[in-house]
Amino acid sequence: MKSYRLILRYVVTGTLFVVVPTLILLILFGKALTILMPLGHALTHRFNLTSVLGPGAVLLVSSLMIFLISLVCGYFIVNGFLKQWSNRFEATLFYHFPSFQMMKYRFISESDYKKQNFWEPILLKEDNVFSIAFITDKSQPNFLAIYIPDAPRMDGGDVRYFLTSDCKYVSITMKQAMSGIRNFGKGIDPEVFKNFQ
Repeated sequence: MKSYRLILRYVVTGTLFVVVPTLILLILFGKALTILMPLGHALTHRFNLTSVLGPGAVLLVSSLMIFLISLVCGYFIVNGFLKQWSNRFEATLFYHFPSFQMMKYRFISESDYKKQNFWEPILLKEDNVFSIAFITDKSQPNFLAIYIPDAPRMDGGDVRYFLTSDCKYVSITMKQAMSGIRNFGKGIDPEVFKNFQ
């Protein structure tokens, strides 16, 4: 009976975490190929690629087009779109799709992030506890609005208001903040804590 349950557990786990995602990717790739095949066929005949690449030329050209589209879109998202959207647009996007926030902060460089001045990553001290947090608004002279996310995601947490004079924190890098949240605390430089002493 025990071995039966163990085998069933292996089958369910393998199906959910390997077979189903692989099938979904294959189906999506197949749909993309179906859409691009006519263009791939036209390009293959236009440049006479069948004589060079053989009978699989249309499939190869269509797959190459998928790769190039992904490459170009990724380049523009990381180097253009992710860097240049406005703070209002960013706040709206992150409200509806919180996972984009972590994606953005993991992919752009620290210098590019600081130019936008959207959220400031900090290590917040409350009593004897330190929390990874973000200053979301410091436009008011007397208080700070601080968001403390739940790990390992950014789409849940607490918004707190602190009097500027009572708030104890040190700035950390966005890389440290994202690593600490995603990895349940790992990734924070121990030297940061010396700044509280």
